[in-house]
Amino acid sequence: MTYIVDTLVNMPVKAEDRLVERAPDVLRWFNQRADVITGGSTVEDLIAEMDEAKVDHAMIIARNGWHHPKTRPQGPLATSHGVDDDIFDMFCEEAAAAVARYPDRLSATVMLDPMGAMRAVRQLERAVKEYKFIAARLMPAATGVPANHPLCYPLYSKCIELGVPMMVNMGLPGPRRSGRGQQPVLLEDVLLAYPDLTLVGSHIGHPWHLETVALLQKFSNFYLTTAGWAPRYVPAEIIHLMNTRGPDRVMWGTDYPLMGIKRAADEAFALPLKADRCEGYLGANAKKIFGL
Repeated sequence: MTYIVDTLVNMPVKAEDRLVERAPDVLRWFNQRADVITGGSTVEDLIAEMDEAKVDHAMIIARNGWHHPKTRPQGPLATSHGVDDDIFDMFCEEAAAAVARYPDRLSATVMLDPMGAMRAVRQLERAVKEYKFIAARLMPAATGVPANHPLCYPLYSKCIELGVPMMVNMGLPGPRRSGRGQQPVLLEDVLLAYPDLTLVGSHIGHPWHLETVALLQKFSNFYLTTAGWAPRYVPAEIIHLMNTRGPDRVMWGTDYPLMGIKRAADEAFALPLKADRCEGYLGANAKKIFGL
């Protein structure tokens, strides 16, 4: 029986509990899930979808500065300015409470804002040591800070010190924000500087996905989760890598609630992958990389 891990799940939030509205561009890309996205969801809804798809474990992303009106950048070209500790802790406590209710089914990851500088470093340490989060995340499009910006380097160093992977969004984003800071090749600077860092790219890196493949071939500490992409649309070059030189490099995920979990799981099983590669893609690789 394949152990299945969803490597990217957004924190389930009921519509009335949201602090900001969802970006309309995201609804356009994921129109099949418009009702769920607009109406919101609960942790119990997430678990029910996991059960239906026979998914064993999900890694939820705690809400972050992008989800609060005080810290969300105002306008498509604006940068962020860090996240206040009270907002950060409120969102961490929300995610930690969900994990406490379903400790065998859920774990949590934390999205950081590099514009907070040393405050962000301390927040990362608190998320791992106090809230028991298993990985950190950066979304350059949300903050306006490219993945190879000097403000990110202390966070990479702290991840090594804490023994947790760093996940970085790649490619043009769904929200109407610039994707320049998410071009995969920018991560080469980070991988050269930090050979001890476990770095996981998210979202393929389209339209630069060949850069993603090149990085996966070049660096043994670089991995990929295809979350945010329906598996049937994963580029052939990445499927080829999984079947040949990179059986342990690529992981499955959904970006729930934007994508239905069962649909994504069914499509993953239908990919032209060798049996052991499919098992690695759906869960075995994530278990090893994130220590699940």
